[in-house]
Amino acid sequence: MPAHLVDCHTHAFPEKVAEKAQGSLARDYGREPYYDATVGGLVQIMDRAGVDVSVILPVAMRADQVRSINDWAARTASERVIVFGSLHPDYEAIEEEVERMLSMGIQGIKLQPGWQGFAPDEERMDRIYRACEGRLIICFHCGGELRQDIPLLSTPETLARVRERFPGLTMIAAHMGGFLMWDRAEELLIGGDLYLDISFCGPEYMPGEELARLIRKHGTDRVLFGSDGPAGSVLAQKEHLLSLPLEPEELELVAWKNAARLLGLDSLS
Repeated sequence: MPAHLVDCHTHAFPEKVAEKAQGSLARDYGREPYYDATVGGLVQIMDRAGVDVSVILPVAMRADQVRSINDWAARTASERVIVFGSLHPDYEAIEEEVERMLSMGIQGIKLQPGWQGFAPDEERMDRIYRACEGRLIICFHCGGELRQDIPLLSTPETLARVRERFPGLTMIAAHMGGFLMWDRAEELLIGGDLYLDISFCGPEYMPGEELARLIRKHGTDRVLFGSDGPAGSVLAQKEHLLSLPLEPEELELVAWKNAARLLGLDSLS
């Protein structure tokens, strides 16, 4: 059993919109949420699952949401909850907002291209990448979606092009580099200089032996645990991680040591 657990891929919302978010999850994705989509609900499930720290990944669906989301992220962060910020390609003051996020202690941003209406390798994204390079982590959704009507814009191909053009970016490609696109992820991203998380790579999508093989091929020092709650169950994902045919030292890296190094979690030892 690993000494600690850091969930690098979760979602939660301000109290006033959490109920609406829960309803959307059930209605649009056909999945009952595993917690109530509030920060308090997240912490309760963390306690049940033995999670030390979680990372919340908000997404600005519109440019006019960027500043308020980042203000909420800064207010909400605590010892147990790290909250990333967000940017949108239509937001005008990209560079200024990156400086503001850094001043508030925000460590990274989440980009969800299918929801936000861009492909990662579009030239208009270059301002964001230049502003974040060497300064903020960028976590990308990558691969397919649970909803078939969401445009498929973030693929292993597009992220590989971003990686090539901006080698100084600290990138996390969610879902092992491409949900339901793992052959292409293996060809284009796995083994590359970026982090991957294992959210939505459970046994219903990928056998444990295959996941362990991809983790080792990529490098156990660059893979992060993630649940994608509340759509995903951190309890089930923890059980899945512990069932993988990995050595104890490898499990420790994926469960928490890689995240502790990436996020500066000095309290975990």
